Amino acid sequence: MTISGRPFLLHLHHQVELDGFLLPDGRAVVIDDPEYGLTSAAASIADLLRGYGGGHVTWPGPHPTHHLEGCPHDLHPVQDAP
Repeated sequence: MTISGRPFLLHLHHQVELDGFLLPDGRAVVIDDPEYGLTSAAASIADLLRGYGGGHVTWPGPHPTHHLEGCPHDLHPVQDAP
């Protein structure tokens, strides 16, 4: 079985970046430790960001960045700086 997803990079507040992908059904998965194959998953990007205590997601190409700052329900797309 092959699962395809849209890749992203999760940027955490403590200067850690994790590779991840968004599945077609909206679930988000990040690779916590590629050496041991440890991953974390959530029902959505917003849930994933809440689970990590905030941060932001960047997408390859000309797509918006998603931030979660402060209130857990404050997920909103913002345009990347040029």
